[in-house]
Amino acid sequence: MPRLTVFVIVGLALCWLVVSHSLVAYWSATAPQTALFLRSKEPKALVALADAELNDKGAQEDDKQLTPERLRRLREQVQAAVMTDPLPSRAYRLLGQIAELQGFANEAEKFMRAATRHSLNESFAVYWMMRKNFERKNYAATAYYADALLRSTNRIDVTLPVLARMSEDKTGKREIEKLLSANPSWRSSFFSALGGYVTDARTPLELFFSLKDTPASPTAEELNAYQAWLIKHDLYDLAYYVWLQFMPSEKLEGVGFLYNGDFEAHPSGAPFDWQWPASKNVIADFVSRPQNSLDHALMIEFGPGQVEFPTINQVIMLPPGPYLFKGSLMGDVVGPRGLQWSVSCIKGGTIGQSEMILGSFGNWRNFKFPFTVPDSGCVAQSLQLTLAARSASEQLVSGEIWFDDISISRKQEQMKK
Repeated sequence: MPRLTVFVIVGLALCWLVVSHSLVAYWSATAPQTALFLRSKEPKALVALADAELNDKGAQEDDKQLTPERLRRLREQVQAAVMTDPLPSRAYRLLGQIAELQGFANEAEKFMRAATRHSLNESFAVYWMMRKNFERKNYAATAYYADALLRSTNRIDVTLPVLARMSEDKTGKREIEKLLSANPSWRSSFFSALGGYVTDARTPLELFFSLKDTPASPTAEELNAYQAWLIKHDLYDLAYYVWLQFMPSEKLEGVGFLYNGDFEAHPSGAPFDWQWPASKNVIADFVSRPQNSLDHALMIEFGPGQVEFPTINQVIMLPPGPYLFKGSLMGDVVGPRGLQWSVSCIKGGTIGQSEMILGSFGNWRNFKFPFTVPDSGCVAQSLQLTLAARSASEQLVSGEIWFDDISISRKQEQMKK
């Protein structure tokens, strides 16, 4: 019986130790004050409380609360935690923050470096080391910490100001090129946002050129985003130049006044290729023609019910002068209003449009319309196919229509023929 009593007592003690340790570990993150009540020197709870006190938004907004005495007490609290558990990166980061607030720059860097050595997921310390190395123009280290920060947090907003400035520095640019050539997971986000942080719109292009003939060459998505940004900022010539420079050589022969007018190539997503957004009750796609599976056309299917037609468009770059738009169509469009092709200046109004396409067209038939690009105010144009609906009731359209052999030529050339 005494032996059984001993076993029971030992068992209860062990259960209490397991439960108390588990509870303390849980409460260290969720209720650190409670954890300290059970174990007064629990390191995770000490660190959690110090972090909350140091980085409390109210404390940050009111520097008077960060008194020397408070900082000294916080430092002792975190140091006590480190004495018990010397490995937590969070504690070293806090010691770095405290040292910086106390004016001990060297100590601050020592602790921040220790935090990043223990864990590159300690984002505050990683960001701190990135900024410090950037100030010293130690671009290799800056790139290392920026990459670590982006891989762990994807905080492109806090890293781009630094990376953009490096991209426009001869030495820093080489480090950025090294990072990008490794094709990190954050690269597309970097290129999508880079334009808003550089002083020269050609900076992203230089980075693209550095990647062009490498295994990590620029993707269509990256190039399209850059071209869209250039067009948004009225840099049409540069956007068009970028498009041509990275187009596969076998496709360059197909570049004319408009691109992919025979609908043989799948849309690339580039502004100078066919684009259209998602729509409701409308299917638009490049498919094989009914009479010839090797020949493709643009097929649009409407309905049932009210449709939201996606504007099918392409940016074009035509010099001033008269032109002729031509194409062929087949199908049925049933509704109050039909489809209409038009050309307009991106920074102006419509300069030409087709007749409304409405009714039944049992066989392929040609259509055309002339237009003239003015001498000024029309550097770039938009070719569009729209539904000419003026109200919701006029969006009740059904049927199926096919387009093919879309082209634009100078009108003088047609007259000579």
